Amino acid sequence: MERLKSRMWRWVTLGLVLIVLAAIATPFLVPISRFIPELNALAAKKLGQSVAIADLRLEMLPSPRVAIHGLRVGARNEIRIDRAHIVPDLPALIAGHKVVREIRAEHVRVQETIPAMLRAIPKSEPGSDAVLIQRVVLRNVTFEHRAFKLPEFDANVELAADLSASFASFVTRDGTLRLSVDPEGSGKARFKLTASNWRFPLIAAPLLFESLEVQGHIDEGQLSLAKVNGRLYGGLLAGKANLEWSGEWRVNGKADLAGVALVPVQRALGKKDPRLSGRLGASSTFSSAAKAPEQLLDALVLDAPFEVADGAWRGVDLSKAAELPMGKIDPGGATRFAELTGKFGLRGRRIKLVDLCIRSPKLVAGGHIEVAPDQALSGKLDLSVAKTAGFIGVPVALAGTTADPSVRLTKGALIGGLIGTLLLPGIGTSLGASAGNVIEGKSGCK
Repeated sequence: MERLKSRMWRWVTLGLVLIVLAAIATPFLVPISRFIPELNALAAKKLGQSVAIADLRLEMLPSPRVAIHGLRVGARNEIRIDRAHIVPDLPALIAGHKVVREIRAEHVRVQETIPAMLRAIPKSEPGSDAVLIQRVVLRNVTFEHRAFKLPEFDANVELAADLSASFASFVTRDGTLRLSVDPEGSGKARFKLTASNWRFPLIAAPLLFESLEVQGHIDEGQLSLAKVNGRLYGGLLAGKANLEWSGEWRVNGKADLAGVALVPVQRALGKKDPRLSGRLGASSTFSSAAKAPEQLLDALVLDAPFEVADGAWRGVDLSKAAELPMGKIDPGGATRFAELTGKFGLRGRRIKLVDLCIRSPKLVAGGHIEVAPDQALSGKLDLSVAKTAGFIGVPVALAGTTADPSVRLTKGALIGGLIGTLLLPGIGTSLGASAGNVIEGKSGCK
């Protein structure tokens, strides 16, 4: 009897092994690749785009599903998916309902033209051939764009009966950013974004946020950021913004900064040798309009009263202006200050600083500076430099570039210096240079 039971269990075990092996071998025994041309044509009709599938298999484990390999969508392969699984709802399918429990895609590459492709999908009419898809899961998604550099992310989308999203979540593969979206119907949705140690994806301004929280609302053709709070480079950010893309792209908003360290910000923006240090506080308003999102930065208009505390401008020591001979002031050193205030203006890539006021125990200066798109410097500063008898006024002109600034006495200062030398040789040059302020009209700190 025991021998019979042992033999029976041996046959049962062998049978189970054969069943498992058969299930594993099923994808290779069922030649469904012959359906690829028909499936390509059907998908192309539904999407309004060319579709190509490299391989098609039927798999039984861990549950019955169709496996798609090498999927390409679009004339230029705007969507590329290395592997995808379509998992049907078997009980619903047996009952006669076309229900897909899950579509799971891995290693997805999407190009920047995907929004236009989605808008071009023909609207399908409800009918008996309608398929209900309950969930779409994407893994290792890469979004390719000329102006944005997003890290790989995963996405989970729950779909309603009309195939509209009922909930969606996105998480970067490195875990630095999470985004949840709650649709409200009629193209509207609320969303929340949280991030830590996350780099802003705009290639021209890849700023690193220590933390960030954004809450907003999406309406048809419009994105509203009602709350933006963050920490970056030791300081705080608070603001709000609106983005519109119906017709041309438009953005506007405001942002307040407090205590942001300037040196790491400049390095993040591509300045290998930052010239300005200190901690920045500012209250800015901004707007831009362009035909494409990557053109918004070039059309940006930004205005911001600002102040920088306990910093320095490296490249020249303006406090020595009154001690040097007439003409060009030697480069080197740094102009240190306790306070720098003014108004910052940005028009595209052209910068203008007006109502400048620099204060330190050795120097008080005011004036204006302009920075061209090629980083060329221009402007004028009226300096009041500490001397034995008090402060001596010296007007100077700026030239050169932000990387290699050049500071010269203005024509008025040179004329004043010449007058001083003639009237009072030996000590009259600096006093005469002070007269340049009167000749040109003083425009220092108020």
